[in-house]
Amino acid sequence: METLPLVLAELMVVVAVAGGVALLLARRSRTVSEGREQAMLETLYLANHTLPYLRHGLNPHTAERTVKLVYDYLRPSAVALVGNGVILAFVGAGSDHHRPGAQALTQVTREVLRTGRPIVAPNPGAIGCNDPGCPLQSAIVVPLRVRGRTVGCLKIYYDGNQALTPTRVRIADSLGRLMSIQMELAELDRQTERLARAELAALQAQISPHFIYNTLNTIAAFIRTNPEQAHELLVEFADFTRRAFKRRGEFASLADELEYVHQYLTLEKARYGDRLEVVYRIDPEVLPVSVPVLVLQPLVENAIRHGISRKVGPGRVVITAEDRGNEVLITVSDNGVGMTPEQVRQVLNSDPGRRSGLGLANVSERLKSIYGPERGLEVQSAPGQGTQVRFVIPKFHAGVAVARR
Repeated sequence: METLPLVLAELMVVVAVAGGVALLLARRSRTVSEGREQAMLETLYLANHTLPYLRHGLNPHTAERTVKLVYDYLRPSAVALVGNGVILAFVGAGSDHHRPGAQALTQVTREVLRTGRPIVAPNPGAIGCNDPGCPLQSAIVVPLRVRGRTVGCLKIYYDGNQALTPTRVRIADSLGRLMSIQMELAELDRQTERLARAELAALQAQISPHFIYNTLNTIAAFIRTNPEQAHELLVEFADFTRRAFKRRGEFASLADELEYVHQYLTLEKARYGDRLEVVYRIDPEVLPVSVPVLVLQPLVENAIRHGISRKVGPGRVVITAEDRGNEVLITVSDNGVGMTPEQVRQVLNSDPGRRSGLGLANVSERLKSIYGPERGLEVQSAPGQGTQVRFVIPKFHAGVAVARR
């Protein structure tokens, strides 16, 4: 019986300890919950305020406004935005050597761009800046991804007095994800706008009064000399105009695009006669591959109007679609008058609204926006040596498919 008080005392200790542990767990749970709520609120605030900027895409101007807003709100040691390996904007400590326009200096940035995964760098060694006087002590670096590609990263740096708390990591990670969504929406907006401009430019080029006049004149001439061919051309022209004005989706099969090009060339060959020879070299395996609409016809029209029409004597246009495993190489070449390097540069960088180059810049920008910055047009040309325009696209790409009807 003498042991009863001792047992009761031990039991009270156990209860007290258990109560203390429960209290600590409750407090910790409340603290974690509050941290998550704080992270959510701060992320939503920043995402809402950066939206007007990043909806215009990631560039030095929008990046500068964005990093300043994040810096003013979170008050870290520094904030930076990187795009395509280049510092677009930087504010805070270390701005003397982390300068906008320069290549990203830190190893952690290069690793995030390479892997597409966020990284927490707890010390200067993990940051990996090659400047020995860099004041940055720790960092959270998160990728910015558009259509599955890492196009840049958001970097939030802290000094020795600012701990890398779970809340700060959550804010950076969530903010990077929301920024990526904003940029992807901006890319979709620009892509839709480019597609609309491309369709309009193509229609203006094809169904212009000049084109109609020349085509109808050709048909009228054949009515006297070859009525049967005149009838065939008239049917072809009617079908061509119907297809041109028909509302089309963003993508079509390569077979459909080649059929559209063939109709255009049928009318042009009737006008140019023996002065125009067209050669098709198409691997059958690539015919079902989805391609952007109106990506091929402007290249062919450019070859005829800016190459063959200015050439003395007969001209030749060769259209090639080559199977390269997981990719397709598409080439349009001519033996026309050719271009100087400066003319090539102007063609690829011209305003889509201008007539110069007949929309090659627009086609190149559309390819880059869909498949990546390395997928634009490649133009090889020299005066008197003709012109070759080519591009390589993957057979399968996220978001690229012919719409079902």
